Formats: sequence, structure tokens, C-alpha cells
Amino acid sequence: MLTMVFELSEELINQIIFAMENQQGSFVLDTVESVLVEYTPEKALDTSRYFKLPEWDSTNGFRMMERFVTLQHNPVLKRELRSVLFSGKGVFRNFKNVLKSFPEVEKQWFLFKDREMKQYIIQWYNTLRESWGLEKLGAEPEEHEDLVHDDFVLRKYQEDKDEEHLVLAANAIMAERESAWPGEIGIALSDLWQRRCSIRKSHDSFSLVAETVDGDFAGCISASPCPSYARKTMLLTTFFVVQTYRGLGIGKELLSMCLSGLQSRGIRWVILADTVIPGFLEPCLIRNGFVSCGGGYIADLIAGQK
Repeated sequence: MLTMVFELSEELINQIIFAMENQQGSFVLDTVESVLVEYTPEKALDTSRYFKLPEWDSTNGFRMMERFVTLQHNPVLKRELRSVLFSGKGVFRNFKNVLKSFPEVEKQWFLFKDREMKQYIIQWYNTLRESWGLEKLGAEPEEHEDLVHDDFVLRKYQEDKDEEHLVLAANAIMAERESAWPGEIGIALSDLWQRRCSIRKSHDSFSLVAETVDGDFAGCISASPCPSYARKTMLLTTFFVVQTYRGLGIGKELLSMCLSGLQSRGIRWVILADTVIPGFLEPCLIRNGFVSCGGGYIADLIAGQK
């Protein structure tokens, strides 16, 4: 009996996702009509026309949530989500409840979940295509996990509006360092960061701020000539994202916009000299042309144009 070959359209993928998540019934794919129909084990199944959908259960859903948690950089959120995963009760419901307190990350979760399930379906479809003697479909290009949503605005630093928020956020960063490195060493690292962290009020400096659409301060980046009389070299004096908004790609966008702005000013060299650079930031720096120089990172903006 000849098996019916079918095309996997976007509409069909969405139908399959809905059916996979539907715990109230079972569905099969009618390849003639390209629609899903309910199925019960008592019914005879014409395997030349109907295909069983890819299997998806609570274990698959749990593993997907685990993968999402590993991508998060916000320590508060990560700790809460991990606590939910290991609680053993009401995991799926409580996972959603935690994300509701982090609206930006909740949107990120929906995008991640949709992409993961689509990839799962494409893998299933490619297995069928192999059995039909056809080439596999290429995987859909992945969206970067660090995503800045429309909920954020990136703009130039305004002293009268941002200075107080900057000070409060900087104090929180210092407290993080003192907590991560208890005792005198934590205080030393915090002090070093404070000495470097500054936004100089001069026409030569370049500063950007990220804020939510509601006006909440989310992050900042600033660069100044190094040394003060330099014409082609800038030092990143401030670069951080408020803990609540980490893992959404805000730092990546701030850095990208800052480098573009400096490049348009004719700046060639950009230096990031920090005693402690978070591991998750290093790939972002490398993608933007930075190279390690032992005590920090340096980017050659002219080399990046070639």
C-alpha cells in the first residue's frame, strides 16, 4: 500500500503543537486533507493515509523547562525556577506562576517553547522524509536566546533623569560582588569596580541607558577617552544590566549600539578592563570583535570593518 506524502506547512505545525499539548484527546494527521482528526485505539487506522503525531508527554515538557532554565542569567529567577523544578508538586503550574512575575522573561519562554516544539516536529517530519527517500528539511534558523523585546528602550544617558537610578543600580552591583566574594576580597573587588564605574560629563564621552517602556532603569553602558586626551581609544567605564533584567539580551544590544556609535565617531580601539568579567558575557564580547588581552578585552573597530 502506497504511503501518502504530505507537506509540513506552518499552519499544520501549529495544529500539531496544539494537539501535542492537548491532554484531553488523541489525534492523528489526515494526510489527504492535511488536518488533524481525533483518534481512539478502537478505530482501525489506515496507515497509508493517517500518521500518528510525534509523542509528547510531561517528561518532554519538563526537559524543555530544564533547558530554558540553564539559559537564564538572572540569579534570582534561575534560583526560583530551579526550586520549582525540584519541588515535585505542581511543577508546570508553579513554573508558569514564577514567570508571571518576570513579564519579559515570560515572553522569552513562549518564544523558546514555540521554537523547541517546532524543531521537535521538524525532526519527526525528517524521519518520515527519510523513509520516503527524500532529503531532510533544513532546521529553521534559531533566534538568539538573549532577546530584547519591545518592552525596552535604548537611549542616550540623561543626567537629570538617570543619575539617581544609576547610583542605586551601581550600589546593587557592588553588593552582588561582595556577596559573591565574601569578606575583604569582596569589598576589594567592589571598590575596584566602583572606582572604574563612572559616566563622565564631557562631550567626548558616550553613554547609553536601557529602560522599560514604563521607565524603569534596566542597564547602562558608558565609554570615555583613555587617556583623557586620546582621540582613537575609549575605555568602557560602565557596563551592566540590572539583575532583574538579565538574560534578555539587553547587554548585547547596549554593547552593539555603543560600538556602532563609537565607530561613527572615528574611534578605533575600545577597552574593557574589569577584574571580574562574568563567564556569560565573554561570548558576547567575542562576537562583537573583542579579544582577550590578559587583564580584560580589546576591540579593534576598524579591523571589524574589513
